[in-house]
Amino acid sequence: MEKGAVIGKGREAEVIYWGNNRVLKLFYKEFPSNIVNYRFKVDILIEKIFTNCPKAFEVIKDNGRFGILYEYIEEVTLSEFLGRMKNTGVRKATRLAVELQTEMHKYEIEDIKSQKNTLKWEIEQTNLLTNDQKNEIINYLEKLPDGNTICHGDFHLGNIIASKKKLYVIDWANATSGNPYGDVARSFYLMKYGLGASDEKFIKKSFIHKFLLKIGKSFISKIYIKHYLKLTGFSLKEVKKWDLVIFAARLREGIPLENNNLLKMISKLLKH
Repeated sequence: MEKGAVIGKGREAEVIYWGNNRVLKLFYKEFPSNIVNYRFKVDILIEKIFTNCPKAFEVIKDNGRFGILYEYIEEVTLSEFLGRMKNTGVRKATRLAVELQTEMHKYEIEDIKSQKNTLKWEIEQTNLLTNDQKNEIINYLEKLPDGNTICHGDFHLGNIIASKKKLYVIDWANATSGNPYGDVARSFYLMKYGLGASDEKFIKKSFIHKFLLKIGKSFISKIYIKHYLKLTGFSLKEVKKWDLVIFAARLREGIPLENNNLLKMISKLLKH
């Protein structure tokens, strides 16, 4: 692979092969440098505690854009890996992801953003809820339990890389110090309802494609939550208490194909 080859693209950045077993996550021009520096700080703090993540080396400026230089892990994400598997393989891969997350949740972290403050800010940013709805949801959020556990905030199969040696969790942009119940609720939502760019293209092909994706995501999310609860002894009831704030915070991300479903679920929870 030649230096400069783009090996991935997201909503915020491109991932570029940088040579010498390195990749550069290069953020788009409008992305603020202070946020890049903060994310680098978070990467450094987390890798000292939780070793299943690529090493971050330095912040680089390239043609007016800021980026973070990371260790290159040459394999595929678990979501890509799942596409080649039968049901038994899907179960195994999803359970491996759960085991990775439960290990991550054993560790505490300081000096990064708090989960509840982050969720509050995200809820305040959406324009799809009324001020009364936001206030009600934020008041509810404040009554939820605090914590200081490492919470990834975007833990799903697309953010786990399977190498020959071990699994790596990538993309710690949403990492917070908080309560693992909230992190699990977010992961369960993403696995059951969340749509990435490739998912959006897939479901637009036909009704059959949309149906198949729904069935697949439902299957994986059930394996995920069942195995997590089994390993930890967590209560599903306690996880579900975070749904309202997780759904409301997700609205800020502006994913049109998710918004109607989110608003329906939020409305139903507010009535209760």
